[in-house]
Amino acid sequence: MPTRVTRATRRRAAAVAAVAAGLLLAGCGGASEQETVDWTNGLCSSYATFREAAIVGPQPASDLPAQTRNLSAYLGSTAASLDKALADLDGLGASPVSGGDEAVTKFRDQLGGYRSAFQQARAQVDALDLGSPTLQQDIEGAVAPVLQLQDTNQDPLAGLDSAVTDAATKAPACQNLSRLSSPTPGG
Repeated sequence: MPTRVTRATRRRAAAVAAVAAGLLLAGCGGASEQETVDWTNGLCSSYATFREAAIVGPQPASDLPAQTRNLSAYLGSTAASLDKALADLDGLGASPVSGGDEAVTKFRDQLGGYRSAFQQARAQVDALDLGSPTLQQDIEGAVAPVLQLQDTNQDPLAGLDSAVTDAATKAPACQNLSRLSSPTPGG
């Protein structure tokens, strides 16, 4: 799906960059570089949990009713990955850098919004009449909450200042997250 750059996209990207930039300001709070890298690695790991699940996409099927069931399973497993990502954020602990705890809150809000969209889409897909002659169009309408997320398919590490970029480049999960930042199917 082509990604359109909208005002909302730019706003979300700026918010993510601002959140992440606030995470790792070197030297804030007296944290060692390794503590900062480890904490940042945990933050990226939580987000990557969702991205890895979303990239998988639904399993292919030979008929539309089977495709619908596979789509439901995909939406459910991605929502479950978001539950895990949110739990991982909760288990991250206090930030070793000033502004990090606020960043966790903002990441939690973003991932919570994603989870709501995937859960809502799954409920709508599960309610579809698999025998309907308009099933294809019905599916498209049911997944609208997830399709609206396509504008948020931005690398959450993009646009960080040099101190943040330095810590993120040392955190394996952040490196993997950059690798995973290609657009996701439906999410």
